[in-house]
Amino acid sequence: MSFETLLSRLEELSGRPVESVMVDVDDFEHFKTLYVDDRPMIDDAKRFEYYVSYKYLGIGRGDVYIDIAAQDCPFAFFVADHFGATGYRQDLYYLEKGVHGNDIGGNAAEIPLPDGSVTHLALHNSFEHFEGRNDSRFVKEAQRLLAVGGKLLIVPLFIGMEYSITRNDGWVDDEGKKHLWGKGARFARWYDPDHFRKRVLRKAPKLEPRFFFVENAGKIHRHIYPVFVILERVA
Repeated sequence: MSFETLLSRLEELSGRPVESVMVDVDDFEHFKTLYVDDRPMIDDAKRFEYYVSYKYLGIGRGDVYIDIAAQDCPFAFFVADHFGATGYRQDLYYLEKGVHGNDIGGNAAEIPLPDGSVTHLALHNSFEHFEGRNDSRFVKEAQRLLAVGGKLLIVPLFIGMEYSITRNDGWVDDEGKKHLWGKGARFARWYDPDHFRKRVLRKAPKLEPRFFFVENAGKIHRHIYPVFVILERVA
């Protein structure tokens, strides 16, 4: 089926049109001067994910932001410095469970913060790696954590017309170099609209989705998947 068919199915899920985005390439280049990330393998496709959070989440002074499955990413610290927000990063990667300074160790479905204490959550190329029922468990936890009007961003949202799960230990790029999906990553899930409804939207009915399609994603990087979603916590 065509990509237009997929967009039509996403409109059915949300009850509103998929929002078309044309990224200002010059603005993205400016963002790259603001957000410095020197980790290996950080290319413009990855920087674009953080740009989406920066541009579309609406983070402001006094907000509380968590970068979910962040590992060693510095974006939460950028959010704190740039917007005057409180920034946390969460990951199983941290050896100690619980909140330790600005790092939160443990499962993303069990974050030890009070109900309604968070205004923004984001997952950057990580939601698809949540194994078993952890995708459903996480969105329930996000619904609990978010204040009314708070937002959860999933970028990119890997969704197509067929549901699939892939398990392996990495992939090979165009130059024959093998890369892991991330430290310990061994699983990837592609949703179709029906599974996204059952596994995500039905599990957190107070989170209303807005789907976005980046029309000029290829102008940024050829490996960008052009769909992302923001789920807003409603009363």
